[in-house]
Amino acid sequence: MSTVDYVITHELAHLKHLDHSQAFWDTLEMLYPEYEKQKECLRLNGRKLNI
Repeated sequence: MSTVDYVITHELAHLKHLDHSQAFWDTLEMLYPEYEKQKECLRLNGRKLNI
């Protein structure tokens, strides 16, 4: 999956949890088990993206 997939999945998880609680992260992990890798990539390179 890509960083775009991570962002979309992150937002989908917000449909169930409107915060960044542990329940939110658990849901995100269920939807995208390797989300932490893309989260870190976005943190490091997010300012370089042209959207």
